[in-house]
Amino acid sequence: MSRELVALVGLPGSGKTSFRMRHPQWVVVSKDDIRRTVFHCDYDPAYEDAVERIFAATLIEVVESQAPVVCVDNTNLTRAERQPLVEVARLAHREPIAHVMPFEPLDVVYARKQEALRALARDPSGVKVNGFPCDRYEAIYRRYEEVCEDEGFVRILREAIPLALRRETRRARRPVSQPEDDLMPLPLFVP
Repeated sequence: MSRELVALVGLPGSGKTSFRMRHPQWVVVSKDDIRRTVFHCDYDPAYEDAVERIFAATLIEVVESQAPVVCVDNTNLTRAERQPLVEVARLAHREPIAHVMPFEPLDVVYARKQEALRALARDPSGVKVNGFPCDRYEAIYRRYEEVCEDEGFVRILREAIPLALRRETRRARRPVSQPEDDLMPLPLFVP
């Protein structure tokens, strides 16, 4: 059996973490997990250099392990972000595989991310939620580069949009002429 490095690719709120949770046998390296377990926050620029260093050290450690599958649960949105993962996989004699989440409209994935943040803020774990301003999310959204065959992945798997989320996407695209009481603003998080 070959050893694999699975790079999840997708926007925040696109379903990467939910997807990886369906594979509990995988060894996972995730910047979000590092932020939450080490720094007890969802995102804080003050900690990002340390998050990057811990992530890099952890990734090197686990790709050398005997684990059949190592999963990198980050956005991995650009070719430049994915290339080091392909190189690390090859150096560790692992097959690099890209698993791409659906690329959905900005308003749909942003709303889903906001809901995830509200749920995290209600969680008793004590993780500090700093919010995710729409302009920062839009900047991330614009950086997305489709995964191409020439990047070095041995397989590129594309996740389909689940039926329930397809309905959510259709609801999000309703005409603006809806009654106003039907259009509630989304708070950044619940206190």
